[in-house]
Amino acid sequence: MRKSDRINKRNRRLVHKFYELYDVKRNRIDDVLKELEEEHFFLDQDYIYSLIFYDKSNYEYYNQLLSKSKQPTS
Repeated sequence: MRKSDRINKRNRRLVHKFYELYDVKRNRIDDVLKELEEEHFFLDQDYIYSLIFYDKSNYEYYNQLLSKSKQPTS
């Protein structure tokens, strides 16, 4: 697996974990970023935030997760 593939896979997991903690469990954003930094990914909080909200593909994935959760269930 190429390095870029691993980075993309990590970023997907990071976005998904952010979504779980923030949108599903409804934790505060500062607490979510701190947990992601200290317990899961060991990256700086600012870097995590920028990966999620300023990287186009990651932000699109986050929006996909949000839109799936808002769809009515039958």
